[in-house]
Amino acid sequence: MSLEYFVPGEGPAELLDRLSVCIATAGTNSFNAHFLALIARLIRADQCMIFSYRTDRPVCYLSYNERHSRSAQNLAQRYLREGFSNDPLLAQIEAVRQTQDTRIIDLDEIRPAMSEQYLETFFLRSGIVDKIAVIAANSADVICMSFYRYEESGRFHRSDAHVRQSFWKAIAAIALLHYSSALQEAGQSPLDSLSGREKNICEAMLRGLTSDAIAWEMKLSSNTVKTYRRRAYEKLGINSKSALFEVCRRR
Repeated sequence: MSLEYFVPGEGPAELLDRLSVCIATAGTNSFNAHFLALIARLIRADQCMIFSYRTDRPVCYLSYNERHSRSAQNLAQRYLREGFSNDPLLAQIEAVRQTQDTRIIDLDEIRPAMSEQYLETFFLRSGIVDKIAVIAANSADVICMSFYRYEESGRFHRSDAHVRQSFWKAIAAIALLHYSSALQEAGQSPLDSLSGREKNICEAMLRGLTSDAIAWEMKLSSNTVKTYRRRAYEKLGINSKSALFEVCRRR
């Protein structure tokens, strides 16, 4: 029996290629970029967030806003500051912590459990119309991957239940391979989804440098630094220095 029996057509071959690249880059700083490329190609999410729940407060591993929507900016910061305590997924996250299985949860399943304020803050006000949450765990970590669609993109396509479950289990396993095998801070930075220059500028800001100091250190003009900073903020889905510190907080 040949491989073509299991992966007929061009689509599965592309999927396997993209999955293999993600696996090969697990534990490296290039993982986020390849992971986001996979998600953008296969499910076309407008926004992607990955949080760890291995401590009493969630830690952001990845925050990326594909549409750079102003209405959705600072959602990660709001969630990390106080929103997480009202997250309707918390019970599911705690259950997965014990069972270490993988759960795929749609917006329609959790919407009835949301308070009006939570729904308004994280969905209605931002123009988000759909969400897929994937919760997975191993002995080292518990993660929740959330993928969002805005109004202009419409809702996600839902595949056959068996195919969908198998796909997300594979994606969750790859994410856990990366984030829990690279417990050092560098392997878990949401800044890894940025370009090299954008990441360097954000890291300099986290060190407390001003725009002028960063310009001097990197031999750039102040306007160039501000341009890269703006691009980084847009990709991270934030709009302030305080939000940058919140998203990149480490315990």
